[in-house]
Order: sequence, then structure tokens, then C-alpha cells
Amino acid sequence: MDELFSCRNCVHNPSQSLNTGRGAGYCLLHHSVVREPEQTTCKHLYRKDMPAFVVDEGVKEHAAEFVHAASLASLVTGKPLGRVPYSEKHDWEHRVYDDVRQAVTLYGRGGPSWVSISSFSGGMDGRRSLAHAALVRRYQRNCGTWTSVVRLALGALQELASKPIFNEVGVREERDSEDALWDVVFVRLSCIQEYGWDAGIEPLMWATDQLNGALTEFDWTKLEGELRTASVRWTDQVIAHAKAEGAFFPPPETEESVSEVDAG
Repeated sequence: MDELFSCRNCVHNPSQSLNTGRGAGYCLLHHSVVREPEQTTCKHLYRKDMPAFVVDEGVKEHAAEFVHAASLASLVTGKPLGRVPYSEKHDWEHRVYDDVRQAVTLYGRGGPSWVSISSFSGGMDGRRSLAHAALVRRYQRNCGTWTSVVRLALGALQELASKPIFNEVGVREERDSEDALWDVVFVRLSCIQEYGWDAGIEPLMWATDQLNGALTEFDWTKLEGELRTASVRWTDQVIAHAKAEGAFFPPPETEESVSEVDAG
């Protein structure tokens, strides 16, 4: 239960989840390596496994508990932890280099953040799929307006029914990759639900209720079919809503330009 409020389950650490990503993580909010992600947290925790509007009360209680800490803190003792800058050189020297963590540390440095996010999309690798959905959610929260996320939301919908693949290196502590699969599923669905909340599209807010029990049964074969059908319907709803609001690929001179501030 405690790990639900650890850095493993936080969107700001996109390359890990409860069951994926061995070793250290990387926090984009604090720009720090997270050496023991299952035992680390902070008052800015943003849960991966559920949409923010569903777990808001519990997250606020957690924030109050760690309000004294300016940055990362021990989930066990509550004591503040110092920031640890990322060093690719260190990781190679100590044979702990992780290509997904490396990609996350470079997020947003080479241009607009949405460009970096797009580089994580379209693949079958489980951890990159996890990072993609987490980064879309983070961008959506930071940019402050759903109109800037239409294209990213449509991209996330395209990936909903794609089954991610995990190798032995990517799965935490030799756990079954089946557990890791569900981590990605929940982050992806939370991404769509949060878009629905921001845009005011109620059917998307409660997207999980439209899957005929396949999600609660943890039956990927059944869920895959439900997601393929639902993603088409949800895509139509996103496009129709964006067109009605004048936010579906508006002319360049009227398109809102939003630049995410990573520290925000």
C-alpha cells in the first residue's frame, strides 16, 4: 500500500511503475535521480495508477504529511533527501546505464516538450509506452489547458489497444510481465480520463465503466477487443468536441502556443 504513494507510482518519474524499471528512477519535477524509488516520495506526488480527480483527497492528505520537505523525502522516515544530479558518465562507469531513464532525463531539452513526448510514442517497448502515457499526463497538468493537448490525447488513444512488451531487464525484480502490462493499461486509461475531465467530456471521464468488466477481470484478451472498439468511439468524441470548440488544428495565427515549464 505504501508504494502507491512512492516515486514508483508518480507521473514525475515516467520510466518506472510499481512493477517495471529496476534500480534508480529520475524525477522530472526535482531534476534528481531517485535512488530508492519505492522508499521515496514528496508532497507533489502525482499518482500514475488512477486519474487525479479520483484520488485527489488521498493525495492531498499525503501532501500534508510531507509538507515540511522542500524536495524528495524518505517515505519511511519522512526525512528530506538531497538532490542527486543525473550523470550518464556515472551510469556507464558503474554498469547501471538505462536507455529509458536516459531518454527521460533529456525530455524537453531539445525543443518543445510535446516533441519529446512524441518520440516515446508508437513503439511496443513496455517502459517506453509507460513513459509516453505518463509524460502526456504531466504535460496536460502543466500546460493548464486541454486545447494544447488535443493531438497528444489522440495519440494516446491510438495506443490504447496495443499490448506492450517487457523483457527481463525491464521488469522489476524478475516479476511476471503480466503485472507490468496492467501498470501501463492503467496509466493509459488515466491519461484519457484526465483529458475528459479537463475538456469536460464526461464519457471520457468514466471511460473505465465502458469496458464491460474486462478491466476488473484483468483479462487482456477481452480488454483488447473492448479497447479497440472504445478507442474508435472516444477518438470520434475528442475530434467532434475539439471541432465544436474551434481547437481542432486551428490556423497557425490563432493556435494557442503553450510551452510547458518542466519545473512547474
